[in-house]
Amino acid sequence: MTTISDTKPHIIQIVGYKNTGKTTLTAALIGHFSSMGLKVAAIKHDGHDHFEMDQEGTDSYRFGEAGASAVVVMSEQRTAIMERQATKLEDMLSHLSGYDWIVVEGFKEASYPKFVMVREEKDLTLVNQLDGVVGMISWLSLDQVMEPDFVNRDIIWYSIHETEEIAKALLAMVESNCRQNREFES
Repeated sequence: MTTISDTKPHIIQIVGYKNTGKTTLTAALIGHFSSMGLKVAAIKHDGHDHFEMDQEGTDSYRFGEAGASAVVVMSEQRTAIMERQATKLEDMLSHLSGYDWIVVEGFKEASYPKFVMVREEKDLTLVNQLDGVVGMISWLSLDQVMEPDFVNRDIIWYSIHETEEIAKALLAMVESNCRQNREFES
């Protein structure tokens, strides 16, 4: 079974098909962890490559339009880096190594621990296809999800409406892994 690393940053992926609640859950987890005083980073995969962070008419937009391959905007409280190049997930995770948690939305094929979002029965195929699945977050009832034909592994099920319990479960997974490692080292 995949476990969440007991060393920081702890990484959890939220994966699923379109409109399954990935962004809502990601934001909820960030909110729960942040409210505990933890430093949280978020990474979102845009499979359509159509996002633009800077807006027409801003200085950063003008710099990009003028040909800058990277534009950095900094203030006393924020920094934004926009590069016109692909970045590997591992490189970005390394860049964010000073955080307590990194919540990654998307990147289904990455090998980090992940929750699979299930809105409809057809979404259950992802649970069996992906590596690193530590649980599923579902709009369906437990009875609907645990049919023997749907899921081929022992998986933890959570309702989409249990975001606080999901955050607590992630923290418990880390603590359990820490305890096991301490016992192993003794």
